[in-house]
Amino acid sequence: MQGSTIGGFERLQEHVTYGAFHDSGERFDPPKCHHNTRVAIIKRITDWISGLNEHTREALVMWLYGAAGAGKSAIAQTIAEILHGQHYFLASFFFSRNDPQRGVAKLLVTTLVYQLAAKLPPVFRERVALTFEQDPLIVTKSLEAQFMALVREPLLELLHSGFSTNNNIVVIIDGLDECDDPKVQARIIDLSFGLLNSRDIPLKILISSRPEMDISLSFDTKPFTILARIALDHDYQSEEDIRHFLADKFNEIKTQHPLRSHIPIGWPGEASLDTLVQKSSGQFIYASTVVKYVASARHRPTHRLEVVLGIQLPKAGDSPFAELDALYRHILMGVEDVDLILQIIGFVVLHPPRFFNSVTFIEAFFSLAPGDVQLLMQSLTSLISVENHPRHPDGAVLTVRILHASLKDYLLDQSRSKDFFLDRVKMHVHYAELCLVHMTELPALESNSPFHPSMGMFSTL
Repeated sequence: MQGSTIGGFERLQEHVTYGAFHDSGERFDPPKCHHNTRVAIIKRITDWISGLNEHTREALVMWLYGAAGAGKSAIAQTIAEILHGQHYFLASFFFSRNDPQRGVAKLLVTTLVYQLAAKLPPVFRERVALTFEQDPLIVTKSLEAQFMALVREPLLELLHSGFSTNNNIVVIIDGLDECDDPKVQARIIDLSFGLLNSRDIPLKILISSRPEMDISLSFDTKPFTILARIALDHDYQSEEDIRHFLADKFNEIKTQHPLRSHIPIGWPGEASLDTLVQKSSGQFIYASTVVKYVASARHRPTHRLEVVLGIQLPKAGDSPFAELDALYRHILMGVEDVDLILQIIGFVVLHPPRFFNSVTFIEAFFSLAPGDVQLLMQSLTSLISVENHPRHPDGAVLTVRILHASLKDYLLDQSRSKDFFLDRVKMHVHYAELCLVHMTELPALESNSPFHPSMGMFSTL
């Protein structure tokens, strides 16, 4: 019967992941930037969107990237709320590996299109509805075909109708690395640039992710003229922001906790704050995990902070770093050659003071081919960096650097890391055995070998 015919827009609604919206009820109280933190980054992104930054004015895609737990989603959420408050035409998709609908890209395009259709003038919505009526199976086609039929062509038709705006249409894709298929992650980047390459639609796309290998390789092939990048590193005063966040949250605990009358005025003290900031390594996930644990209304905050600082032991079944541990475990479970990688990480974690974690030495020590360490660590870029050491006496030398200070605590605590546990005694025995193997080979070593006596490498072990 004609009265029961489903219209095109209603068909679109059947293929929408509502939990991916920035203001979805399923994401109630999502992470966002604490007041007066991340100010410089937020300004740089909003200036790019509004065209106020001359260095990024020509860019149509911005990549916000950083280590695991660096606060990328909080920044993306804050930007979305700012744009929503300023009445921008906004669409967002927040990926999440823990959600069966938000952990895949199957409904990415239709979810973005629904949000645009709900906000843009009716011409856009009518064109999208017509596409669904003419081709109800459009959602089964490739992402490329969906982007073309449901985003690009309706936007072009909207422009031809006389539509103009002083504000760009903005799409935010957060947590791209949490999409289940690395090849799809790279395709989404390719499609974003393909959509905007001709510069004929007023659209800008903000993508946030960890710098995973497939994602980084895809961005590295794109023209720098239309791409802007923001790395969440020390240039943006993350340590100062984390200290500010912790100080504010501890003040809230002192004024709002049921046991506030039993909390000393000077708690937690500068030394404790310094330790927490150092352990955070610029990653907000550590600080936020600590605050959630300490702030529990069912426990004494002073005691729980002592547990975090290692002064007190946690009670049986108590997991102060459950969220952080889940993150580390997820990343480590996704790598190949995890046993070898753990041996290398153990070497970096347990090395003597003042020893440089030279990639060349590590490869020789573990009898690896040149380049193997970089290949092995490509799947751990959100936790570990292979980079030039600026202060090495021999100049630019590739070294291995752990981005999360708390990763060491995780790996050396069997109750937390379980099968990824680094047993200090066993690891030292294993390294000693490797040393003996290399020492027996000394007469046959080339003079430029890292293990030749003239190189002085064993003096540091």
